[in-house]
Amino acid sequence: MNYEKSCGAVIWRSLGGKREYLIILNKKSPASGHWGFPKGHIEADESEADTARREILEEVGLKIESFIDGFRQVSRYYPAPGVKKDAVYFLAEAPDSEVHIQESELGGFLWLEYDMAKKRLNHDVKILDAAEKFLEKREK
Repeated sequence: MNYEKSCGAVIWRSLGGKREYLIILNKKSPASGHWGFPKGHIEADESEADTARREILEEVGLKIESFIDGFRQVSRYYPAPGVKKDAVYFLAEAPDSEVHIQESELGGFLWLEYDMAKKRLNHDVKILDAAEKFLEKREK
């Protein structure tokens, strides 16, 4: 079995006192309308966090300086026969900059509050749930 690993992040912002999450539409699967979080394949000699920062910058144009300590979630799935993939997600607050998507890979993006993001996501609902619970606990 082949093994693949991707790294990315759940990115959020506070707008008008409400938390919104950034989700992206993957262009590789427009028919299925696959919405998820920015992520990409790890490259040689790259740490998970370095991969996540690079992919976020490439895909949505956001420069993430650091991730929130204590949050690391892994989603394991099988994207094709004989292929096992782990997607590692960190958590980051969006910097004060605009999203600029990589049009060759992405079909769009949305900032959505938790309930709406949960309805739109395809496979990453558990990751979003974990992020929301983590942030709620942190606020208390």
